[in-house]
Amino acid sequence: MRLVTMFLTLGLAATTALAQLSVPPPPQPTADKPAASGPTIEATMNFIENKVNAVGTVSFSAYIHDSSNNSDWTQKISSTISSAVANPGACSIRYHRLVTNNGKTEHDEDVVINMHEVQSITVMTDAQDWQSFLAHSGDNAKSVKEDPEIFALVVKLSRGTEPTLRFFDQEMANRVAKAMIHAVDLCGGGSAPEPF
Repeated sequence: MRLVTMFLTLGLAATTALAQLSVPPPPQPTADKPAASGPTIEATMNFIENKVNAVGTVSFSAYIHDSSNNSDWTQKISSTISSAVANPGACSIRYHRLVTNNGKTEHDEDVVINMHEVQSITVMTDAQDWQSFLAHSGDNAKSVKEDPEIFALVVKLSRGTEPTLRFFDQEMANRVAKAMIHAVDLCGGGSAPEPF
């Protein structure tokens, strides 16, 4: 499990400072206040579908150093997203993910993100995501650098899964994250505070 807090990277692609945002519970509509403002769920989900389909294949090299034995190695990673289909009525997006590591398949699966189940959304460098995963699993001896720099959009779902979309472009990762936050709001997802 990754240690995930709701972060959205702001600034230029070279900037790695993170600003904290949250996925609030949706406002309750009243007679004098509409349910939500901004783009409709259809427009929002179509935007997400189009941008996820545009990701295609993201390939990069990960350089790992293990300080426990002073060893280094390189992994050639390829992550392909395809066949994204949004379902505005169900507040979900489905896509296929294929990830290879040094030519061997690590993931070949269909992924569904249901906006009702979203607990947090994080945009960070992929190396930061990897470091968070290693630290959470207790492996503090390894450090990771990537070339080129890749950005990870990590969606934590209530069922315990954390689908990750990788982008070359930080701005696009941020735009998709903002659209997902809006979709969560429109769909009534997010983390509501405990009532007592």
